[in-house]
Amino acid sequence: MKSDFKIYQFFGNDSINSHISKIVKYNAKGQLVFEKLSDYKTSKYNGFSDVSTTNFYKDTLLIKTLKAYPRGIVKDSVRIEFIYNEQKQLIGKTYFDFKKRLKKDLEFGDCLIDSTDYQPEPTWEVYSKIKFTYNKQGQKIEYYAPEYHWDSQNRYLYFYDNKDRIIKESSLNHDEIVWLKYYSYVENGYDYILDWDGKFEIETIADWPYKYEVRFKNDSRGNKIEETASKKDGSQDYRIVRTFDNSNRITSEKRYDSNDNIELTKIYIYE
Repeated sequence: MKSDFKIYQFFGNDSINSHISKIVKYNAKGQLVFEKLSDYKTSKYNGFSDVSTTNFYKDTLLIKTLKAYPRGIVKDSVRIEFIYNEQKQLIGKTYFDFKKRLKKDLEFGDCLIDSTDYQPEPTWEVYSKIKFTYNKQGQKIEYYAPEYHWDSQNRYLYFYDNKDRIIKESSLNHDEIVWLKYYSYVENGYDYILDWDGKFEIETIADWPYKYEVRFKNDSRGNKIEETASKKDGSQDYRIVRTFDNSNRITSEKRYDSNDNIELTKIYIYE
């Protein structure tokens, strides 16, 4: 059974200035029903907007998600609706945002915009429709938002090896390549290379300008207790060290920067 938990987060070893950055709650079936992020960081400089997320299920399937942004500037709330096929595969996601909108005869551009140029009441409108496609093996092979999407990277293609592992990922603006990502695997991790715009013609992987290695260390119970990413020249990109309790639940996570200085600490507290 999954347990509700909170994450206390602080920079470096400065535990005096820790704060609750994440709250997670599950229902009796072990399904994630609520999550709240407050200045939640994935690294010292990267993170997420403050948001509260509530999930709704029908039997085992997630059918709707509501997101509320307490400090939202662009939008106040987001609603996501999920569509499945007969095999219970996710085949569609529709995103709606709830906000005050410019009056129909106005657009951002030549003139200054103030509060009187917006409609008086916020409304729900679609801002992304994503379709998912699967192959005969049940692997997701395409993510595509041909009509509405939040940015120009509206299509992703996925390719797999015979062990169900992704070996190539393509990001596109419809049919125009934005980047390609290639994966290869070793016993304790994987390597990947990035090809921006699909323009590189380099035969030797070792000579590729954007090449990274990710390696893991596991404890005797199979928990990933260390993750290290290295750049092409062998220098460290980041390192993450985790601890686990006797129930194999993560209890702490420390992230180290490229100089192996600790930059972020997370402590997990279970209810």
